[in-house]
Amino acid sequence: MTVRRILPLLVCLAWGLFLLVPSVQAADGDQPATDAAAPTTPPTAAEIQAWIDQLDSDKFLLRENATQKLIEAKDTAIEPLTDAVRTGSLEKAFRCIHVLRAFAIGDDIATERAATAKLALIAATQHDRVSAYATDVLKKIQPVQRERAIRILSGLGVKFSTYSQPQGFQASLQEPGIVIDDSYQGTVDDLYYLQHLNFIGDVQISNDKVTADWFAHIAKMPNVRLMTIKDGPVDLEMLRELDPLLPRMIGFRLYYLDIKGSLAPLFSKMINLQRAELFGMVVDGKELFLNEAEQERIMRVVPDITRQVDNFKIRSGGFLGVHGSSSGGNGPCVIQNVNQDSGAYKAGLRGGDTMVEVDGEKVDSFTHLIQLLKDKKVGDRVEMIAVRGSETKKLDVTLGKWPLRPEY
Repeated sequence: MTVRRILPLLVCLAWGLFLLVPSVQAADGDQPATDAAAPTTPPTAAEIQAWIDQLDSDKFLLRENATQKLIEAKDTAIEPLTDAVRTGSLEKAFRCIHVLRAFAIGDDIATERAATAKLALIAATQHDRVSAYATDVLKKIQPVQRERAIRILSGLGVKFSTYSQPQGFQASLQEPGIVIDDSYQGTVDDLYYLQHLNFIGDVQISNDKVTADWFAHIAKMPNVRLMTIKDGPVDLEMLRELDPLLPRMIGFRLYYLDIKGSLAPLFSKMINLQRAELFGMVVDGKELFLNEAEQERIMRVVPDITRQVDNFKIRSGGFLGVHGSSSGGNGPCVIQNVNQDSGAYKAGLRGGDTMVEVDGEKVDSFTHLIQLLKDKKVGDRVEMIAVRGSETKKLDVTLGKWPLRPEY
């Protein structure tokens, strides 16, 4: 056999033995099968400082390697990097900011929070090109942080709604919003991502696990002006966490909460409030609908526009579930549509029906229907008579709770 034929066989044999030896050694317990299985140890402070010192090396590959090593070091490198921005060269400062940027769009909440805070600090306290670069980085990572926040929060059960004002119509109290109800499967720490949702103007909460920390995260959202809070163990201390956003609030709704203490101090901070609803509320052990003293305290502190008719609604909280109309404010009371989850729908009421009687009293208009029901509570049964074409229907309706809804 010639050397030319033997040589390839020898190479293949050697390569096979090379691949076999590590697996045999691993099987005998002498060493792990691969280096990836070995646990990684955090870099020391000296290693981190050495990499930072290499960020302005005159060797490109050394700078690149140091940058990558610092990115892999994660939160342990944040403080040294921030210090180096203040004391190092311009090249080093820019590379430190680049590493902090990588942390700010990473997957770890604690690292992101710390890095974003440091970038904001650098942007505010440094001067000239370093400050401008940090400011530019913060601006450019906002869309990335926002899209990731939407993806993460959606996956955890936060519901998003969109709203665009029809062209040619006056501004309405309705904006893009989120709903955090019992579908939410995340932790309170995951709500950190709310602050990246700068396009959200409406927040609605109905969750029995709500805590003060939930409201503290919501208070950091930059453009919230509408809010609904329904059910849950909510108290005044928790609501005070919302203080930072109360001055810009234009719509505020509280449903079925049991509050100890007056709500007036809370409403006194809503200097731009236009509309409010307090349904099924209990304040200091007394139903707010019947608590005239508390109603007066609240009305004294809200803006004039909020005191106008229908802009501040206080009801016992029984929900019929219909929309209707009355010609010129007078009868007949025509039901336009019926919420399919409501007691009215379950009792057989439908859009197009005309309501003529409630608990033996004639209904003059849709406004009159609202007045007849506003003192009804959740679970109350109401006898109604409606007309559909030539047919008269007697309905036994059980009132439910007001749902979360986009319109204020």
